[in-house]
Amino acid sequence: MWGLGCRFALLAMPSEGVRDDLKLIERTRTSHRIAAVSDVKALGISSTRWRRWQDQHEWLQITPDHFRHAATDLTFEMTLHAGAQWLGKRGGLHAASALFWLGVELPMPRRAEFIVSRANRSIPNWIALHTSSSLREDDVIRHRGVRTTTATRALIDYAATGVSANDLEKAIDSAIRLRRTALTRLRKRLSEVGGRGRAGTRLMRELLLDSGGESHLERRFLKLLRQLGLPRPECQVVHRRGNRTVARVDFQFLDTNVIVEVSGRLGHTSDSDRQRDAHRRNALQQSGMQVLEFTTADVIDGKDYVLTTLRTSLPVAP
Repeated sequence: MWGLGCRFALLAMPSEGVRDDLKLIERTRTSHRIAAVSDVKALGISSTRWRRWQDQHEWLQITPDHFRHAATDLTFEMTLHAGAQWLGKRGGLHAASALFWLGVELPMPRRAEFIVSRANRSIPNWIALHTSSSLREDDVIRHRGVRTTTATRALIDYAATGVSANDLEKAIDSAIRLRRTALTRLRKRLSEVGGRGRAGTRLMRELLLDSGGESHLERRFLKLLRQLGLPRPECQVVHRRGNRTVARVDFQFLDTNVIVEVSGRLGHTSDSDRQRDAHRRNALQQSGMQVLEFTTADVIDGKDYVLTTLRTSLPVAP
């Protein structure tokens, strides 16, 4: 006969079903807390046991091929990876989900949303799925292992979701600052996609009038120039001397040597910051450039000063 200690040891041992459950949970630690059907098969879990776990709501379905444990909250990251794996090459991340995944500054969405071509509209809506008749192959890229629409396409789709002008403006400026898109690409793709009646097109076009800078102050400066009837400058122009970058300036007017810097951003307050700015300005002026600088107060309340200064400096002015 077994001793009392052996009996207690047997009682303490988890059942085979519990051990399988723990193995599957452990396996999800390296897969964003998602269990795929292939994981279940790889662990040798019987189809009967797997169906019972689902019937008892111990494992909850995210897509036809992906599940999460009932004790694990459904997160944006989980819906993103499960949806991306299930869709494969049929689609990519959509609008805010795509922008967030690309690093554009906006709040994390509650769940991941995807877009597919209209030809794939019969795909079951296990995930938040949008269809489009204008989705092209070059609208989708792979970023950090996940298929997503480009920032250019995602911004256009983001505008169509009814987002506020303030949030859309921030997303546009962030995407441009991160070099995820460019003003010319945005305008071109919007002209192709933003047909009559498409939601958000009018707002997008209005905001693009003053896009191209890397801060809210730079956007306000571009708007001020437009209101004053002054020509629009090129934004974020890089100046080089041989293979060395001398400076990247906020604005430069086409076919002129006139550079404008707007000094409202954080930083540039310490002695080393001011020294670096002075060296940069000297290098530009030594190369024949005329450097003008406007403060936040100039841009917001000093439009007469801005107008007079630029009209004096620009070789051709209205």
